[in-house]
Amino acid sequence: MSSLTKMLLILDLFSVDKPIWSADEIIQYCGHSRPTGYRYVKELCDAGLLRRAEGGYALGPRVIELDYYIRQCDPLLIACRPVMVRVAQESGCDVLLASMYGTKIMAVHQELAHETGQIAFGRGRPMPLFRGGGSKVLLASMTASQLKKLYDRYGVEIADAGLGATWPEFRKQMLKYRNDGHVVSIGELDPNAAGIAVPIPVGDALDPATLVILTTRSRFDLMEKALLIDMAMNAARQIETSMRGNREVQARSLLLS
Repeated sequence: MSSLTKMLLILDLFSVDKPIWSADEIIQYCGHSRPTGYRYVKELCDAGLLRRAEGGYALGPRVIELDYYIRQCDPLLIACRPVMVRVAQESGCDVLLASMYGTKIMAVHQELAHETGQIAFGRGRPMPLFRGGGSKVLLASMTASQLKKLYDRYGVEIADAGLGATWPEFRKQMLKYRNDGHVVSIGELDPNAAGIAVPIPVGDALDPATLVILTTRSRFDLMEKALLIDMAMNAARQIETSMRGNREVQARSLLLS
């Protein structure tokens, strides 16, 4: 592991449960020597990725700045926002955009149907890898070899989530999700919530993404599921079309420049 990787892994220590770490805690947890640990912390502070806080160090302003750039420039977000706003208004449901980065799944954007709405796993909060409609849709988008590596590493967790007690069972379940084109999830991440997740066709250049329509379980029970699935699939297709159009505009601009 390179020195740069070791230094950047320090950022993974920070969480909602423990937002502040002292230099000594960082050094002890990561197993660095004191000179190396202090040097890493100083370099992260100089880059704005960490800042001094009462009792130690916290994530720095550079993280906020980078998040702003993502919100303004990410092509998937640009294509998704207007579609998600419309779906939230028409359905009265909350709408979530989630993506997969390595073996980490998290929401990258959300549109709430009501100002008082709340999503258990909103923007930036990692989701359970094997629970919830969004996670299952993203897993189903993986290749067989990727899924096999995942199964070899997390076989117990996969079985506990009811996705298969053996590799063939797990693979079969993922194929079913892919062929269905959607996953219905009820009470998996929030006991009072239910929703439908569909894949967003983003192509090979981007990380897999999913669109999730969420509402309360009581309201979900009264809704026409087929109509909700159609709405989600149509929204995913509209996002794909918008992204394709944006790429064509950018390509023409490059040719003219």
